[in-house]
Amino acid sequence: MRDNALRGDCTLAADGELRLLQITDMHLMAERGGTLLNMDTDDSLEAVVDTAVKRAHEPHALLITGDIAGDGSAAAYSRLEQALKPLGAPSFWLPGNHDGCSQAHVPTERFSRSLTTPHWHVVMLNSQVEDQVGGHLAAQELEALSAAVDTATTTQRHLLVALHHPLHALGCAWLDPQRVDNASVFMTEVGRCQKSVVVISGHVHQANDLTVEGSRCLTSPSTCIQFEPGQANFKVHDIAPGYRWLTLHPNGDLETAVVRVEGRSFVVDLDSGGYL
Repeated sequence: MRDNALRGDCTLAADGELRLLQITDMHLMAERGGTLLNMDTDDSLEAVVDTAVKRAHEPHALLITGDIAGDGSAAAYSRLEQALKPLGAPSFWLPGNHDGCSQAHVPTERFSRSLTTPHWHVVMLNSQVEDQVGGHLAAQELEALSAAVDTATTTQRHLLVALHHPLHALGCAWLDPQRVDNASVFMTEVGRCQKSVVVISGHVHQANDLTVEGSRCLTSPSTCIQFEPGQANFKVHDIAPGYRWLTLHPNGDLETAVVRVEGRSFVVDLDSGGYL
């Protein structure tokens, strides 16, 4: 998105537990059936959605944490809208480093700034830097984070922050330099929050679960290709695509797990040295 402002707040009527699905890094191409390292990204997304439907999570919302489009094509966004319909829940989107489509061509109502529930406040932050792979939180994003911490504190809500790039190193030497480069400012800000803090991000095409300075920091598998953890150089994993579910309780407790597609195989170039 060239106009990368996130706008507006949505209120969700989740009086008890808040159930979310994180779906990320779809890399949908200009045409249906387009591929990334030989994997058909429309097909893999549909397989992930079908898996989630069968699991009957009954989510209150879907958080889409970036890299919706693999090549910036406007058509990717309309196809994502259609693909998510079987889940029957509102979806809230973030841009990733591969998302270059003008907001004039995407459903702008999907790019909301925050969600409010009786017990949790959710803020969406844009870590995209135009024409760069790595992440950074610009001044307006840090201001939005500060405002979210203030809201959570004054209303005694727990805080969930969603962004595309991870904040912390995950043990992949080639990926770790792409994390948010001013993460220390982020951590100082959320350190003011008096309630539970959960942070979810995409970008790394793998599942991680860390607790850093009291904040629970999670990443999710991609709906298409997966990166093998713990690698010095780019390496694709042969594990299936998936998503993450989260159940956020009124007392701040979190239940979460990753679910992957089962019972089928996907074509992927395991010998690839990378992609732009």
